[in-house]
Amino acid sequence: MGTKAKSEADAVDAWVRETLPRAVAYARSLLRHHAAAEDVVHDCYCRLLRRADIYDLPRDGTKLLYRAITNACINRFQRDRVFLSLDAPRPDGKAVGGATIPSRESEPDERLRLSELERAIEKGMELLSVTQRAALQLKMLDHSIQDIADTLGLTTTNTGVLIHRARQTMAGELASYLGEKAG
Repeated sequence: MGTKAKSEADAVDAWVRETLPRAVAYARSLLRHHAAAEDVVHDCYCRLLRRADIYDLPRDGTKLLYRAITNACINRFQRDRVFLSLDAPRPDGKAVGGATIPSRESEPDERLRLSELERAIEKGMELLSVTQRAALQLKMLDHSIQDIADTLGLTTTNTGVLIHRARQTMAGELASYLGEKAG
């Protein structure tokens, strides 16, 4: 392998290492299941790496990766209709309607507050469409409106509206928990 090819391979390797944790977190926020998120991210990386000779991954790969993850999650969400049984545990091992058990390190009232907040956030996120969740999550990862619009294949105006409506929905769900008025 030549020096130029090795440096390009090193740059792509560094790009994958840098983007992987956030990519999995982003996919998980959309799919709500860690193993499924890892599968989607793995598939997206494989597709991008197969075309590494066409794309400049260290420069443009992040935007392409998030767009691929978004599309894959939307496709998976539309393809896989989830049916819940009241008797069976969820795929993540939690009981249906159950909350994650907070750490024993905190006081009981703090654990209860955190558990209630977690349920309120989950409920709010479930009310959002996949596209709204994607836009909100990308915004929370400090992406610009233009980057989010490019990633989701939308206009900047539409992206701004999606984020605004998602925030309103979340504010409405969290208002009673936070003791504020939604609006």
